[in-house]
Order: sequence, then structure tokens, then C-alpha cells
Amino acid sequence: MGSITAGPATGPFRFPLTYDECRARFRRSTQAAGLPWSAHPIAARGPHGQQLTIEAATLGAPSAARAVLVLAGVHGDEGFSSSAIMCAAVGRWSVAPPTDVRVVFVHGVNPWGMANWRRQNESNVDLNRNWDRDGRDPEPNRGYAELHHALCPDGVEPPDADSLLAVTRRLIDEHGYGWVKAAVTEGQYTHPDGLYYGGARTEESTRVVADIVTERLAGVREVLVVDLHTGHGEFGTYTLLSVAPPESADDAWIRANFDASRIENTTEPDTTSPPKRGQIALGLHDVVPTATTWRTLTFELGTVSDTRMILNERAEHWVWHHGDPADPAYADILWEHRCGSTPDDPAWEQAALAHGERTLDDALAAMGSVR
Repeated sequence: MGSITAGPATGPFRFPLTYDECRARFRRSTQAAGLPWSAHPIAARGPHGQQLTIEAATLGAPSAARAVLVLAGVHGDEGFSSSAIMCAAVGRWSVAPPTDVRVVFVHGVNPWGMANWRRQNESNVDLNRNWDRDGRDPEPNRGYAELHHALCPDGVEPPDADSLLAVTRRLIDEHGYGWVKAAVTEGQYTHPDGLYYGGARTEESTRVVADIVTERLAGVREVLVVDLHTGHGEFGTYTLLSVAPPESADDAWIRANFDASRIENTTEPDTTSPPKRGQIALGLHDVVPTATTWRTLTFELGTVSDTRMILNERAEHWVWHHGDPADPAYADILWEHRCGSTPDDPAWEQAALAHGERTLDDALAAMGSVR
């Protein structure tokens, strides 16, 4: 599937606006389907003092050797479409559950971020850069250090775009666009108040998800992880990011089972070095030692351009660190940031559900599901 082709959304359904609504819909869908379900609280509270939880449910054959693991809300502000896609899959698959595949849904991986419309968690940590932080000391991202003050200015007014664009243009001229993009997005571990910070320790939510997966994937031999995200690619399209090196056996398997035109490899050909272990979908393999095959796909729904995304992140970051998120003066900044991850557009939502349905159904079929 390519760009948006569906007409305006019909009926009353729209994507949830709040974490509480996402959680309520997930609980309702899993309980209506009679699935084994659990809620796992974290210490941080929501913006109204409410308890925050990571939810999990299992569908299909509970002792199957093959499994599909679906993650929603690793980046909190992206969790609203992911939640809707996950709830739709629960309803669709529970009608005729797979008989030889175990499906594990983990909803709201970053509940604080979802509740506050933020990518980061309560410690300003990007959970997709945080896996096994206690057990590793990542190499410093020296490129990020050159950009930090432009990305996270500490002035008394919201930052303008020109100041960042001037710095990035200079660095692109010096190092190239790829260097700048990697410096910004690959994650950094030296500036706790910065963007894409991987943390100084393994965060509570990361540990909770590890415990859920340890229990619910015990004994499996083959796993496919589908991690649901937004923000990469053209508006209304979807991309499947794969860490499988091009022309490898895993790459061939993925291309045979999914729309090859939507697959984007993020690992160089013939590489012998493992992918960065800060990514939670990759790192979870550590807690399932019986899994001899572990494949991951990051499902990305396109929203805004890379430049607009960074400008949105930068302005929203300033509000949280130097302004006041409750001040109506900054409502437009926070809303534009949210719409950069979950557009307020019925046609985009309908396309997102269609793309998500196709990808998750392909994932179930790829694992040999019989329904």
C-alpha cells in the first residue's frame, strides 16, 4: 500500500486523544475476547495523579514454539495510532485465534510519555535507546555534542527555526547530511536534558517489559517482533525498517513475507557487527534464551518531514524544560508536536489502520499461522 487512498473515515471511530482512553480501549478489547491479560504499574504518575500501567495480553496457542510479539507506545507520543492498530488486531484475530502461533501484545510501553504526549519517559529517556543500560557503556555520540545547544537552547522564549537550520546547514556542508542525521537521531548518553537521551540506567518501563516478555514468551524458539511507530516516511504511507543486512537469509525471509517495496534496511550489507542494542525490540532477545531465531520489524507510519519533526521536538522540548506545558500560550506548540506523531486527520487514521492491519496479518501468516 502506498499513500492515502481511503476516503474520509466513516462512523464514530477516531483515534484516542489520551492515554487513559487508549488503555480503556485495550482493556475492553482484550477482556471482550477473553484473553489472558495483566496490568503492570510503574512508579511515575500521570498528569492528573492517575496510576500508569503497561498492559499485556496473549492470544493463540499459549505453548506454541513460534510467536509474534507486538509492541505499542515505546515512544509515548506515537502510541495513539499504535494502540488503535493493536486493539483492532485483538478484535480481528480473536474471532478465529491462531492454533499454532503465540501472539503477545504489550500496550503502552512508555505510559508516562503517552499520558503527557511526549516521546520521552518521566526521566527524559528515549526508551528505544535504553536497553540494558546498566550492562553497557555506549560510545559517546560526538556529533550530538556539536548540535546539543542548537537543538536544546535555554533562552527565555521558544526557539526559532532559523537558529537551528543555520547550524545544521554548516554541519551538513562540513560532514554531510547522513552525519548530521545520525548525530541527532542515533541516541546520546552525555546530555540528560537533551533529545534522544538513552539514560544513565535501565529505566523501570524497560525492565517491566522485559519481565512481561520473559514470562509470556517462555520456551519459544522463533520470534517475530513488530514494533509500532510513526514519524518516518511520507505522509500517509508506511515503511518497514529492518535490521537484517541486505541479501542475508533474514532479509530474504522478510522480503518473501512482506511487501518488499515497503522494506528499508537500516544495516549495511556484509556487516559483521551487531546492531545497536539500545533498541528494545532487539534487546528483548536477551530474556528469551530459547529463541534461536529472532527477527524484528519497525512499522513506521509517515507523518511530517524530518526537518519539521526535529523542529517540533525541539520546540516541545523547550516548553517542558524552560516553559510550562500547562500554559495556554504554548498550546499550539504542544498540539503541533502531537500532530507530528499522530496527525489529526481522519483519512490518515483510516490509512494507518489499513496499513497496520496488513502488516500484522502478514506477520501472523509469516509465522505459519493456521486460523
